[in-house]
Amino acid sequence: MKAIAYFNDHVTTLFAVEELRRLFRDAGIEAAVTKDGHSDHEQDVIFLMLEKEYNTSDWCANQLSLKNDGFSVIEDEKHVWIIGKEGRSLLYGVYDYCARKLGYSWVHLSEKRAPLSAKNVACLEEPLFKRRGNIIETVDDPIYIIRLIDWGVKNGLNEFFFTFFLWDKIKRYVEAELAKRSMNVTLGGHSLSFLIEEKGQQALHFLEDSGLQDRVIKRIEDICRESPGVSRVSLWPEDVGIGKEEHADFMPAYIAFTEKLKTVLGKLNVEVEHIVYNAGLEWNMLERSGGTEASREADVLYAYWGRDYSRSLHHRRGGQARAADSLKDWRAETMKNGRSFTVLEYYSDHFMLSELFPPLLNRMKEDMDDYKKLQVDGILNLIVPCHLKSERHADYPWKWIHQLNNYMFAGLSWGKEFSTLADAYRSFLGEDHFSTLLKLEKVIARHTSWNVPLFPARIVDPEKVEGRKAGREIIRFLDEVIDLLESQTPAVDDRLLAIQTKDNFDSFSTEEMMLIYFDFLKKSAEASKRGWLEGAADGL
Repeated sequence: MKAIAYFNDHVTTLFAVEELRRLFRDAGIEAAVTKDGHSDHEQDVIFLMLEKEYNTSDWCANQLSLKNDGFSVIEDEKHVWIIGKEGRSLLYGVYDYCARKLGYSWVHLSEKRAPLSAKNVACLEEPLFKRRGNIIETVDDPIYIIRLIDWGVKNGLNEFFFTFFLWDKIKRYVEAELAKRSMNVTLGGHSLSFLIEEKGQQALHFLEDSGLQDRVIKRIEDICRESPGVSRVSLWPEDVGIGKEEHADFMPAYIAFTEKLKTVLGKLNVEVEHIVYNAGLEWNMLERSGGTEASREADVLYAYWGRDYSRSLHHRRGGQARAADSLKDWRAETMKNGRSFTVLEYYSDHFMLSELFPPLLNRMKEDMDDYKKLQVDGILNLIVPCHLKSERHADYPWKWIHQLNNYMFAGLSWGKEFSTLADAYRSFLGEDHFSTLLKLEKVIARHTSWNVPLFPARIVDPEKVEGRKAGREIIRFLDEVIDLLESQTPAVDDRLLAIQTKDNFDSFSTEEMMLIYFDFLKKSAEASKRGWLEGAADGL
């Protein structure tokens, strides 16, 4: 018989106790729960304590000084102390302890356990990046989002970012789930039309109208008061480019608006940031002009759309070099002003990456190393559903497929070793499928290099491309993808496809889902190739 002892009644501490007891019970071990450590000393006791509680206790041999979100696990012959900097990190410690001691894993949305009994579970863990989260834009599915929140904490994420549109729809379902895990919540995105309740308002018009700004600020303030769990607002311009003539006034006016918003929301302890983002591939929205000064009040979220994910951040060809220079400039300016700097990445974006969705395991490993050297404060991963172009995509299981990257993103942004994550992934997928993913990454990720030349189309949109730019080269690439899939991946049983839908992935084994993923890749490559060939046959 084990005992779990806790020392405060904060909602997240109580949830950590509940989770530890549940995980032990599911492993066949009963645990009694006691408050303030009063228990039978003959029992094995697991103490759940905040750092300040541990440091002032009689058990403390050496004072801890953990970073935000950090936790420590200490053990002796009979007792274990799981110590968190705060409530959320106490949860991280519980899940880490149960992974090491009981064999639990949360590679995908489902919970798995393999028989395991580690001899030594002592550790001290602290995250690589301060902000680690998912941005969710157009996912009207509260049940799925709750699963994603639960999975995210188990894998070390500390933030979920929702558009104001989406938050208005789902907050009553997810607010309590976020609160009991003490998750940071950011609201924002391309939500201006929602906040002003009028379609067609352009960003420049908004920034010229101080009365309209005041009404938007008041509405945001009201939303934050209604949802006290909101810790940050990140309201972005509409997703269109700002012309060169307009830009000179745009960025300073946009930053001034965010500072005005910060003055109000600061009273609620809500941070504010502005985005630098090449909407419509407009460089003048990403790069800081000579007349634009970085804010001393608002933080910065950096988002470069158009990246070639087969290349490093430091690749010097094409737009990547220019984007990297802009990133370094904004990072330097925010450091001067003591503001945080976060990067938005598109590792789970099914629009940018399309249904030719590439695994990006090694790319993310290299990215995290590069971002740490650049002293980036946080990384957010954007989740966007598959863009439904035809009936062929109706059953595309994007919620399962995008997690192939989201798992590695979560672990790497915490700072876990790539080899440790790869071993867990290999165990989950099987050696052959894991090896295939690494091979696919080298080939399939190259399709993102055409996103900018074909913009606003992608390689899977030949029908939208005038003149079928780069058609021969793209056809050769798609042939390479098809050949790789035919030689490296087994065929899927048509009987599985007959019952498979986009949301019933829990009905299938990991092996079956991998075959379904490979099948969608192959069919998408073949359909795209036919489209490019038809254009060539038409003489375009």
